Amino acid sequence: MSLIIIWVHVSFLYPGVSLIFINLSKDRSFNITLSNAKPGDAGKPNYEFVGKQNREEYHLRALTGDIKDDIVCLNDVQMVQTDSEDIPAMDPKLVDASTPISIAAQSIAYVTIRDFEAPACV
Repeated sequence: MSLIIIWVHVSFLYPGVSLIFINLSKDRSFNITLSNAKPGDAGKPNYEFVGKQNREEYHLRALTGDIKDDIVCLNDVQMVQTDSEDIPAMDPKLVDASTPISIAAQSIAYVTIRDFEAPACV
């Protein structure tokens, strides 16, 4: 069984959208390609995905792949306290906007696209 949940939220502070992908499949990954809609006779789409800026991605998954694991990884960095009791930096992966978004099995991805423009986002 495969199941992917998607949530999209517009940004109110700056242009763009944020997307959350939750892949509940135990063994299936997904590649998501974003593009402008190609409406039939309805005219132009009411949004534009420019796709020139790098997008920011945060991928969260269990270290061993077992969703019950005590250690999670954010962009392949283990989220465990350092010896000084700090947490690792939670920097995004900057990804070429023209490439598909890859969602690994049993993972969560948070993606920010700064150059996605839609009237609802203004």
